[in-house]
Amino acid sequence: MLKRIAISSLAVATMLIGPTQQAVAQIGGCQNIYMTRMWSDATHTVQVGYIDGMCAYPYIQYTLFGTYTYFQTEEVSGTCGCGPIE
Repeated sequence: MLKRIAISSLAVATMLIGPTQQAVAQIGGCQNIYMTRMWSDATHTVQVGYIDGMCAYPYIQYTLFGTYTYFQTEEVSGTCGCGPIE
């Protein structure tokens, strides 16, 4: 009985891990990393914060520095998954 439970647990664990690895493989490829600048108002003269990305392949980790506002500009700051950050 104990052996049957251990085998069943292993099968369930494999089913749960399998799709996750497959999803990661599908992400693949070269992805842009964006930097979003936060401005105090619509004139875009005083920057109050920014969101910057860091490659943690196969994902990109974004972090907010400073204050979040709705007055934003965005630019590509690098790439992830296609060699060194450019």
